[in-house]
Amino acid sequence: MGSPLFPLVASLALAASAFLPWLRLGDVGLAGVPDPAGFFVLALGVLGAALSLMRLLSRNDTRRWLMLVGMAGLTVLIVVWRTGPETIADRAQAHAEAVALVDNVPMQPVPAVRLGLGLWLGLAGSAALLVAGLSGILPRPGISD
Repeated sequence: MGSPLFPLVASLALAASAFLPWLRLGDVGLAGVPDPAGFFVLALGVLGAALSLMRLLSRNDTRRWLMLVGMAGLTVLIVVWRTGPETIADRAQAHAEAVALVDNVPMQPVPAVRLGLGLWLGLAGSAALLVAGLSGILPRPGISD
């Protein structure tokens, strides 16, 4: 955890996760970026990368800030994880009912909503940033100030 490259890679993973599917509705992937939560996660990843580069190039200790970036990313992605599938399923159900009503056809079943790769990558990147930040705050055993 002491390497400044670890939080840089975690930040880049967090930023990249915003462009990958967070949720999947059947065969359709729903990426994070069109939503405000996706832009926020992207901004957190870019901020984490900037803090990691600052630590790498100038030797400033930015681990406390990286911890906050990781906590914010985890919070947003856990909220998406817990509320996103139900919200997307409700929207898909309403859309299927509207199409069936307007076109006067039987309603098509709505496929199940699953978690996508982007959500898992974002959670892993955020957790890694949190761990990297905590490594600068928690005292190490055997080392006294």
